[in-house]
Amino acid sequence: MKKNKKLMTLMVVILVVTAMAVFSYQLRSRTGFEPKPISEEIAPQLVFILGPVEVTSTVINTWVMIGLLGVASYLLGRSFKVRPGMVQNAIEWLLEAIEGIISKNIGKDNVQSFLPLIAGLAIFIGVANLLGLIPGLRSPTPDINTPLAMALIVFVSVPYFGIKTKGFWRYIKHYFEPIFLMLPIEITSEFAHTLSLSFRLFGNIMGEEIIIAILFMIAPFIVPVPMMLFSIFTGVLQAYIFTLLACVYIGGAVKAHQS
Repeated sequence: MKKNKKLMTLMVVILVVTAMAVFSYQLRSRTGFEPKPISEEIAPQLVFILGPVEVTSTVINTWVMIGLLGVASYLLGRSFKVRPGMVQNAIEWLLEAIEGIISKNIGKDNVQSFLPLIAGLAIFIGVANLLGLIPGLRSPTPDINTPLAMALIVFVSVPYFGIKTKGFWRYIKHYFEPIFLMLPIEITSEFAHTLSLSFRLFGNIMGEEIIIAILFMIAPFIVPVPMMLFSIFTGVLQAYIFTLLACVYIGGAVKAHQS
């Protein structure tokens, strides 16, 4: 029964991914969508100025995405039933997958304590990577500020959960073990993790955006659908990698202080 449930969920995911790519292509074709120059596709555009703050297209697209996620969460939450349908099965499968990542890399205890953060990162980054498939919208992740913001959340979460698990002094002591000379190495490692998370996500998504933009210029009626399928796959994969690494880094801080 469980095997059939997973197979059905996998089929639903494949159908949804394919439908997303075809729908995006048809929508672009019917609306007469014209790709912009590569420089405009990558660089965020200034939309308006609010006092000393410059609001760019990245911020606008992020607001739109948050609104869509909020509405979708509200509607889906109201539709949950005791006997789940295909959509609810897919959502439950996603939740179980995230809980499994947390359990393996951070620990089986208090999985629910880490779930809001990890699930929030996974869903936000996954949807952000796919947002560019909708004509008129752009993925926030090709703008370095978005991956950096996500990485900074992980950067702050590492000491937060480390201190919360075993206390402030035991967490600080970890930086000096086995000798005090490890302090600069440990600090450098924390910053390296942040930069690694930022540029890995930024580079991969930006590369996809460039390739798709070029293909739309060269062969707008032949290549885009396969490339969109690849873009969806890679976007989800990058969200998974980011989530996995976030769990590994947080798990390192938590497990380092377990006696």
